[in-house]
Amino acid sequence: MATNFEAITKNPETLAAFLRALPILEGPWDEEFQRNYCAGCGKVSCDDGSPCPYEDKRNSPGWWLGLEAMAAEAEP
Repeated sequence: MATNFEAITKNPETLAAFLRALPILEGPWDEEFQRNYCAGCGKVSCDDGSPCPYEDKRNSPGWWLGLEAMAAEAEP
């Protein structure tokens, strides 16, 4: 029988789904998304009703899990 850790980390998709289901306002994937996409986006407002041009990466722990870990964060 697998532990909860083994079950949620069996593959990136399962871990991403678990992280996405957590009731949090913002996660580290949101900060990274804003740094990578929002800063250079030409939209005046995200609340103007038009879709985000990077919607596939927005609120996406799966996208964030695929990024290389930063050296400072990777060290214990």
